Amino acid sequence: MTEVKKILTESPEFKQIEKELFFKGEETAELIEVFCHSKGVSIYASMEDDFVTGFCVTSPSTADVMHLLFIGVHRDYRNTGVATALLDASIADQKPKAVVAEVPHYTLPFFTNYGFYAVEFGEDLYGKNVFYATYRVR
Repeated sequence: MTEVKKILTESPEFKQIEKELFFKGEETAELIEVFCHSKGVSIYASMEDDFVTGFCVTSPSTADVMHLLFIGVHRDYRNTGVATALLDASIADQKPKAVVAEVPHYTLPFFTNYGFYAVEFGEDLYGKNVFYATYRVR
């Protein structure tokens, strides 16, 4: 059973994320490390027993808006509800009125299925479309 919990950068769960799961590409690793070690961020990890199956990083944009900085799921746990559980838990914890995120084209189906409204706003480093997605919390 998947459990989602808020973690700190000093926690063993974060060390596992940093070492094994998601920090593979150099640009992604640097970006995520900056996010995770920035002031005011919250990190949530989804756990299957002692194994981290996914994590997300959030930051308040304003008092009522949560910015989803990053969400990632281990490849063996994709399409199993982990990303939804992470997003649900972060929203329940922070209680924003809205969530915003900049999302790459390949994650757009997840966000639109969740209920986000997306607008294309540019390209990433690799020339792929990037979208600005907004979700109004009900």
